[in-house]
Amino acid sequence: MSTERSVRVPYVLHFESRTVVLGEPAHLEELDALLRGAGVATRPTYWHGMQRNDPGAALNSVGTDLTAEHFWDRVDAGAFAAARWPVDLDGPLYLPAPPPWLQRARAWEYDPVAPALGAAEPGGWLRAPGWAGTENNDAGGSVGLLQLTDPASFWVLASDADLTEVAAAAKELTRFRQGFDRLAAYFGPDDRIGCLRLPLVCREPLEDELITLGVDIEPRFWE
Repeated sequence: MSTERSVRVPYVLHFESRTVVLGEPAHLEELDALLRGAGVATRPTYWHGMQRNDPGAALNSVGTDLTAEHFWDRVDAGAFAAARWPVDLDGPLYLPAPPPWLQRARAWEYDPVAPALGAAEPGGWLRAPGWAGTENNDAGGSVGLLQLTDPASFWVLASDADLTEVAAAAKELTRFRQGFDRLAAYFGPDDRIGCLRLPLVCREPLEDELITLGVDIEPRFWE
C-alpha cells in the first residue's frame, strides 16, 4: 500500500433504495448543492450532532432516497444545471460533468445475502459501479474503517488489493489481540472480496497497525 497520503474520494453507499455519501466536508457541501440543484431532497448530517447553521458545523454525510441508478442520474442533472455556457457562439463548449473527485468516487451496495467467509452471518457491502458505470479500484488509496450498521462492529472498505493486505494484517493480529478471530470477508458473485467486517474491539489495534504500515485510513465511528 502507498506510504503517501492519497487523494481522498467519497464513499457512495447504496442500501435499500437509498444512497448515503461519506467523504470530506468540502466535497459533501459541493455534492449537497449539486443534488439540490437537480431537485433532490437531501438529508445532510453534521459531525458531533451539529446543525447546518451552527458555527463550525462540518458535514459528515449526505443522504438521499435514490437508488444507485437514480443517484448518478441526478448527479449528472445537477452538473448540467450548474454548467456555465459560453457567452458567444464561437466559444469552446464542454460537456457538463461532475467534479473529478466525484467521478472518482468509490461505490458499494449492501447485499443482504452476500456470503461471508468467517464467523459472521450473510449480508455485506459489495463493490458497485460509480459515475458513468466506472469503478475506482486502484490500490494504494485510503482505507475506510466505517461503523455503518450496528454499534458492535465496523466495516473495512477499500480496493481489492488493499482489502487483501488489511485482511493479512488482521490475521497477524489474531495471535495476540482479542476479536480478530471474528474477521469476516464478504464476497460477490464474481468471487471478489467486497469488504471486511470486524468487532468494534478491533478498532484501535487495527488503526495502530495500519498507521505503522503507512496506510492512509479514514475512520468514521459513532462518537
